[in-house]
Amino acid sequence: MWATEAEAPVAVVGRGGTLTAQLLRRLQPHPVVEFTPCQAALADGRYRAVVVENFEPSTPGALSGCAAARWELSRRAEVTVVGLDDPEGRRFAAAGSGAVYGYSDGRPQADLTAKNVRLRGERLEFEALTDKDLLHVRVPAGREPRLYDHLAALAGALALGVPLAEAAARLGG
Repeated sequence: MWATEAEAPVAVVGRGGTLTAQLLRRLQPHPVVEFTPCQAALADGRYRAVVVENFEPSTPGALSGCAAARWELSRRAEVTVVGLDDPEGRRFAAAGSGAVYGYSDGRPQADLTAKNVRLRGERLEFEALTDKDLLHVRVPAGREPRLYDHLAALAGALALGVPLAEAAARLGG
C-alpha cells in the first residue's frame, strides 16, 4: 500500500475522528490514518505504529472490536501502543507478540505513567513519568477532560522516538 517503509503511517484504531489521532498528528512527523475496528480488519500494508483506543469497557471475557484489531494490525507494525489500565491491553502486553509500548494512569510497569492527575480550571495536569524522564504536563481540558486520549497520543509519539519534553510541549500548545 505504501511505496516504502519510510512512508508507513501511524494507525489509530477507534471510533474515527478521534482526539487521539488529532493530537498524534501534532506530536510526531509521520502521517496518521484512522480506522474503525471493521476498517482495520480490511486494511492492508505496514504501519510504523498502531495506537488502539480501547477506552470503553468491554464484556468481561470477550474481546472488543478494538482489541481484535490491535492483535491483527500489530503483526504489521513496528510497535503497538497499549493502554495497560484495560484488561485487554494487559493481556496483549503479556503475550509478548512484537514491540509494545504501554501507558497507564498510575501503573508503574507502563513505559509512560501519568501521576498526580488533576483538573485546574480549564487545564488537565499530570506528571508524565518514563524510565528516563519526569515532566509536568498541562493540556486544555476541553468540554470533557480526556486523559486517555492525551496519554495514548503522548505514548504513540514516545514510542516513535519523539523526546518527552518535545512531545509534551506540542501537546500543551
